[in-house]
Amino acid sequence: MTAPLRRAACVVATLLLAPPFTATAAPPAAPANASADDEFFEKKIRPLLADHCLKCHGTPPANGGSKSLGGGFKVTSRAELLKGGETGPALVPGEPDKSLLVKAVEYTEEGLKMPPKGKLSDQQIADLTKWVKSGAAWPNDTATTNPAAPAGPLFTPEQKAFWAFQPAKLPPVPEIQNPKYASRNEIDRFILTKLSAAKLSPADPTDKRTLIRRVTFDLTGLPPTPEEVAAFLKDDSPEAFEKVIDRLLAAPTYGERWARHWLDVVRYADSNGLDENTSFGNAWRYRDYVIKSFNDDKPYDQFVKEQLAGDLLPADSGAARLEQLTATGLLSIGPKVLAEPDKQKMLLDIADEQLDTVGKAFMGLTLGCARCHDHKFDPIPTRDYYSLLAVFTSTRTMQNLNTVARAFERSPDGPEKPEIRADRQKLEQLRKDVRKLEVEYSKVPETEKQKRIEVAAKADEKRAEIKKLEAALPPASPVVLAVEEGSGGAYGTHGRNLYVQVRGTYSTPGAEAPAVFPRIIAGEEQKPFVEIKPNPADKLEANKIRYGALRTSSGRLELANWLADPAHPLTARVMVNRVWQHHFGEGLVRSPDNFGRLGDRPTHPELLDWLAVQFVKNGWSMKKLHKLILLSATYQMNSTHDERAALADPENRLLWRFNRQRLEAEAVRDSMLVVAGTLDHTAGGSLLSNGNFEYVTNDQSNTKTRYDSHRRSIYLPVIRNNVFDFFQAFDFVEPHVSNGKRASTVIASQALYLMNNPFVTEQAKAFAASLSKPEGNDADRVKAAYLRALARPATDEDVSRAVSFVQRFDAALSTKETDAATRRTKAWAAWCQVLFASSEFVYVN
Repeated sequence: MTAPLRRAACVVATLLLAPPFTATAAPPAAPANASADDEFFEKKIRPLLADHCLKCHGTPPANGGSKSLGGGFKVTSRAELLKGGETGPALVPGEPDKSLLVKAVEYTEEGLKMPPKGKLSDQQIADLTKWVKSGAAWPNDTATTNPAAPAGPLFTPEQKAFWAFQPAKLPPVPEIQNPKYASRNEIDRFILTKLSAAKLSPADPTDKRTLIRRVTFDLTGLPPTPEEVAAFLKDDSPEAFEKVIDRLLAAPTYGERWARHWLDVVRYADSNGLDENTSFGNAWRYRDYVIKSFNDDKPYDQFVKEQLAGDLLPADSGAARLEQLTATGLLSIGPKVLAEPDKQKMLLDIADEQLDTVGKAFMGLTLGCARCHDHKFDPIPTRDYYSLLAVFTSTRTMQNLNTVARAFERSPDGPEKPEIRADRQKLEQLRKDVRKLEVEYSKVPETEKQKRIEVAAKADEKRAEIKKLEAALPPASPVVLAVEEGSGGAYGTHGRNLYVQVRGTYSTPGAEAPAVFPRIIAGEEQKPFVEIKPNPADKLEANKIRYGALRTSSGRLELANWLADPAHPLTARVMVNRVWQHHFGEGLVRSPDNFGRLGDRPTHPELLDWLAVQFVKNGWSMKKLHKLILLSATYQMNSTHDERAALADPENRLLWRFNRQRLEAEAVRDSMLVVAGTLDHTAGGSLLSNGNFEYVTNDQSNTKTRYDSHRRSIYLPVIRNNVFDFFQAFDFVEPHVSNGKRASTVIASQALYLMNNPFVTEQAKAFAASLSKPEGNDADRVKAAYLRALARPATDEDVSRAVSFVQRFDAALSTKETDAATRRTKAWAAWCQVLFASSEFVYVN
């Protein structure tokens, strides 16, 4: 999936939808690996077929209707597409080039152009092509119609008993009988119990060098220095590793590392993406808020509340007020179709994207899949979806809904006086004028001296005006992407309930959805969590929208409090699982964003519950959770392969050894800067060159966004539609969507990137230059390089091969380069680049 927004329409239930969950019809089983493909189909392909294909390729009218199937085939099931019609099969799974369905929408062949009234958008064609290429998954493929939902209980006993909806209870900690098993804390007992049952043994403890490199990357995303490694090796006390953990958790680099994990989940970016890729000039304030929250060990329940309803929480200072407003940027930084002509649809799409993100981030539930119909796999009725969607349609996210809409921003000091705001707008325009004149000046030939003088004079005049205006203006209050109560006119002045939108279309309202939390969790008899103001005269129809009852509030604060309740069955579990995943490479639940039926089941359910209970008991402290996990013998195992264990548990679900992990893109880049001695440790602020809400080009060759800074990678701008190529090479997240688990590929292009990228070459030169400074011979330089880059001493073979490489490289250059010093510098830089490109550098054991 490459974009977050789903179309509002969906397929008629009797044609395309599998039976929804009912007391007598439980959701049909899906393949274990079908989750992502199924979600893509439900969000992208099913609505597309419904909107553009069903009218002509649905079920023909009964009783001799006048219309017949176009081309003699239907799009109501995968089987029908494979069967095809008059021109043959419409679908060849895995081969879009051979699929008539794809050819038709591409408009490349005369007489085969569908839909006939107008070509699909490029994005829709790309989605359809991707679907076919990936095998054309169609959940619960059926060409039959749905039976009417029978009356009865809303949920089956099986659905009610599903593990994720049960409260986390403190399980008894197992006793370990075998004394040969090392057990440092309760975590180990849960792990060892499972291993013993499978007749497997845990790996031995790893060596101290590997352990400090592992934990330093885990907590800071940076390699340990040779001095830090030496100090740990020298410390023989039982508390040596605990002291390392405490030092790393107290370092500001901890927040920078773990904030990036959270930014993946909340789809952080510095631009909007999608159709109108305008910059978010103040998004960095939200990023810095997340970094500070982790460094301050802000309790996670407070962290949740601030991001959903920070503007509604009490604040004891101006700084606290600013921080809480900034936190609500979570709801604002998502991508939006800003030029959507149907403004009502735009607002619903924005709220849908917010709800989808909140559901995955905090509950591990794909709530967005219930927009057009009852959730296909989880017990989430469409009515429950619209109950929660009203929370966000009753919240103001947009400043305006112009031809190109603009996100809402707030200041803790409130709106400025109109005359001050007008002067600031004038100042912004003057700066744009100067930039245009500078570009114009650069394009005037030097031979046209008079023209150059005139353009330069205009620019100087504008600069003088800017200087004068800047001196007269008071210091600007911080402005942040944020939200506020009320919809800003979308549903009137205040928030309102929503009606269930049949097939996801707002012009076909069903029953009104009262403000209730998902009933599978909160119960079927709960009272609405938001009061309403009954007023029959207030319920009206306008622009085909049927308004629901007027709300006294959006319900964001109530939703935040419900999620942060210690009794909530998902909130603590989901976050504990995310932390475990980033320490071990895989979570106890391996689908961190989906705890539903299509997600993985926990490998150690008792351990997950025990950790969740401890997390809450310890004040929702992230740092205490880290420490508990890191001090376990399970974390401190080595990565040695065991043939018998690998045959019994090839995916290491029982944790018989520590998984070897590749560093993420940011850690690879930042490590190069650290080892080369060029890292700029400046924290916070923005590196975005574009002005606030200016357009950001999708072409890196023309963009003003720069990535040549030597600051940590978390501070580099994330431009949707144009992600930094270094990040893309090493599996950076798709910033349009919430994603708690990055891919970790091993492909040839990564090695080629490290061998040829100018940034890598630059850092290799700096690394080589720093090695030449101390006195010593070549062997000493190799040893120093290994300690800095790999946190281990070089072996005799390492030294011999490195020195030989440098000598041979030097000799190869002698035919072109006569200066010996230059040849030697280049040879050492080449060897340093080889070290950067080595597996040992980009992997952690």
